[in-house]
Amino acid sequence: MSFITDKQTIDDLNIFSKSGSDSIYHIFNKTYTQGGASLLEELFRNPLSNAAAINERVAILGYFQQSKISFPLQGNRFEEAERYLSNTDPRSRLSNQGFSMADFKTAGQSVTALIEILQGLKTFLLEIQSKVAGNPYGKQVTLTLDLLHAKELELVFADHGKGKISSGKIVEYDNILRFQQRSLMEKILQQIYHLDVYISIARVATEHGYTFAHALPRDANRLRLMEVYHPLLHKPVPNSLEMTPDSNIVFLTGANMGGKSTFMKSLSIAMYLAHLGFPIAAKQMEFSVCDGMYTTINLPDNLSMGASHFYAEVLRVKKVATELGAGKNLFVVFDELFRGTNVKDAYEGTIAIMEAFARKPHSLFVISTHIMEAGAVLKERCGNMIFRYLPTTMYDGKPVYSYTLTEGITDDRHGMIIINNEGVIELIKNKKQAKQQHPDFLADKQTGDDLNLQGKFKQQSIYSLFNHLQTRGGEKVLEGMFARPLNHAEKINTRAALFAFFQRHKVIFPVIRSQVESMEDYLAGGAGASLPRVAWSIFAKKFKQTLFHSAELLQLQAGQSVTIEVLQAFREFFADLKDKNGVDVYQSDLDTAQRTMQDSRLQEILNAPEAQLSMMQLIRNDYIIRHAMINEMETLLKLIYELDVFVGVAAVAADQGFVYAKALPPEGMLLDVEGFRHPALKNGVANNLHLTRERNMLFLTGANMAGKSTFMKSLGIAVYLAHMGFPIAAKRMEFSVKDGLFSSINVSDNLDMGYSHFYAEVLRTKTVAQSVSESQDLYVLFDELFKGTNVKDAYDATLAVCKAFAENRNSFFVVSTHIIEVGEALGEACDNLQFSFLPTVMKDGVPTYPYTLESGITTDRQGMIIIENEKIIELIQANDPQSPNLIQN
Repeated sequence: MSFITDKQTIDDLNIFSKSGSDSIYHIFNKTYTQGGASLLEELFRNPLSNAAAINERVAILGYFQQSKISFPLQGNRFEEAERYLSNTDPRSRLSNQGFSMADFKTAGQSVTALIEILQGLKTFLLEIQSKVAGNPYGKQVTLTLDLLHAKELELVFADHGKGKISSGKIVEYDNILRFQQRSLMEKILQQIYHLDVYISIARVATEHGYTFAHALPRDANRLRLMEVYHPLLHKPVPNSLEMTPDSNIVFLTGANMGGKSTFMKSLSIAMYLAHLGFPIAAKQMEFSVCDGMYTTINLPDNLSMGASHFYAEVLRVKKVATELGAGKNLFVVFDELFRGTNVKDAYEGTIAIMEAFARKPHSLFVISTHIMEAGAVLKERCGNMIFRYLPTTMYDGKPVYSYTLTEGITDDRHGMIIINNEGVIELIKNKKQAKQQHPDFLADKQTGDDLNLQGKFKQQSIYSLFNHLQTRGGEKVLEGMFARPLNHAEKINTRAALFAFFQRHKVIFPVIRSQVESMEDYLAGGAGASLPRVAWSIFAKKFKQTLFHSAELLQLQAGQSVTIEVLQAFREFFADLKDKNGVDVYQSDLDTAQRTMQDSRLQEILNAPEAQLSMMQLIRNDYIIRHAMINEMETLLKLIYELDVFVGVAAVAADQGFVYAKALPPEGMLLDVEGFRHPALKNGVANNLHLTRERNMLFLTGANMAGKSTFMKSLGIAVYLAHMGFPIAAKRMEFSVKDGLFSSINVSDNLDMGYSHFYAEVLRTKTVAQSVSESQDLYVLFDELFKGTNVKDAYDATLAVCKAFAENRNSFFVVSTHIIEVGEALGEACDNLQFSFLPTVMKDGVPTYPYTLESGITTDRQGMIIIENEKIIELIQANDPQSPNLIQN
């Protein structure tokens, strides 16, 4: 039975990473061969779920660590042999005829390298055979030696060391090694790759001081871990934990930045590596083998599924519950369970789920939370639950973290201290006199990721929504527009008018992608050469065509022909465009294009009758288009790319029913949007929003799944597109142009920087505060402000930050929260807030969501109803063992 896990867990633990430099895999990848690196990755993706298999691998790796064996084969020779064996094309099979001396020399070098590798492997294995007789690796040694002693390889070994190999022998060996005995060679290679991996892992264990865990039978349900730490941290603090059938669920608490997430990752990485049979970053480990493991540490929402952050958490718990209900023994980690909901629902959900988990004595659970109050209830109800926390000590008014696991439940709450230490409130309130001018609209990577703005191949990105273009150059222009929105009302309205003009006249791009690409390839050879030089080049191509059947001349003729077709098509296109109503918005570029098209040199080419061109005509055309007029051609291509964008975006606007926003000067302080929706949702529900200087902050509430995150993303996308001059998914929009847009919707922790989720939120708020302090006027979107902390800190921090932001009357703020009590306090303290909520309507005991904004503050809380509707508790309790002692009545 294979070990079960998923991508979320792999990503949480950073087993692999895009850059590769900061992943767990990277730590262990010290292999000498490419095949070894690939095998190591395969092993990483397939942990073991059998204690005997794990302990056997541990024994093998232990032997290599103790013996300190180095890789016995030359890496550079091995690369040569790998390349040689990878060529399986029958046409490359050597024979005594039809091959040059160079072919034989190359093959001879590769054959020699391979024979040396085989002989070196054989010598190495014979040397250690007696030493590994009692080790599981002895079986692999015997197997590999049997392969090397195969009758088919006797001839190869017999001639080794007898001097230079003759061409006849090279042909014979090539036939044996690459073709006749290919299967045998692949088996031998796999044994070499395993040897490479074993030596690499053993070396890592020694260099880093890692130890090997001991695997216990599946049903032992024990974990004993001494001084475990995170292998990617430079100065980690070790911790110890022991879990048994009587203490198989950990209730973990701790203040923000106390180290909960890091501890959970350290623990989970050790568990993952232990199931690989690999060494771990710990002093000692003993564990019962699990059927699989699931972690939930950095869980985003999923707009494509219509899943809010809370519902994404519910679905995650449901996935685990399904496996538990099927009788699987799992190792389960949840960091901040149900942090995406209000306090009441998080409290009830945490108790219900952890109580259900406690009925699974053959699985291990580690659950962290800021809902400390749930601990007292669970302590009374669950006899198999242990309570641990990571303490905080105050020194000179600043929190200091020991990162050392302690027994009990914490009551540390230092969220506001962290915010004050970062100077967030002061930054917001203390605006500088001089405003820093930026050439473009400000929006950072976090905002781009939150709103899924860019990415040609990114699923449901806003860029891909508009990218229905015909040219590669057009795509680059589109990327540039997405990367650099505008911050001047006149420029925005001018660009919007351009799109509207092409949409109104239903303009169609006159050529297809392949034609423009042929033209691009043809023009790429232009360099402003003289006519004699052009003639010489083309006559040379004709000569090579006659003597050597070269295709260069045919390619030039084809490229020139297609280029002329494209130019003729755009000559008609521009001629038709100049007579259209409202063309004045495009007049300047149109005049530039027509000047090129009306050039007498080009007119002669474009007006010539269709016929086979003579060499002199071909030369003259090439000289004019690619050399004499190359600057004009490049300018024309630029206009074609921009036209591609204008026509493509206009077509999307017409197809989707998008409209163009009207940009107003910054000082107007107006955001008036009617019927806006998310452009990537087919049946998105429209909403209205009206903000002014007198009401420039929206305080948004609503139950889980009511649509708050989607509302904020819809608004953020509309604001971003409007500053690009692009069409938006709305009925109407007027907006004051601002300096930038900042959102905070899916902010994750950052272990590399030592950031907890809450601290990441604090730093995100500080980023916005910094821009505000520089007198930047912004659109700011905060979804579930400070959801990564306890209720008291979340309340205090949300109130303090919102009050500070409310003093700024030149920016627009939209803040959503589950801490609805903050609304009442803000209503008393500030006169520029607008309170709205997204309601929940109960129908036959089931919550339904109209997704339509209403005035006021919600009191809806349906978190437990969602959990019950997903039947999570029933799924967990399926096949429950009869263990009444686990739950105290």
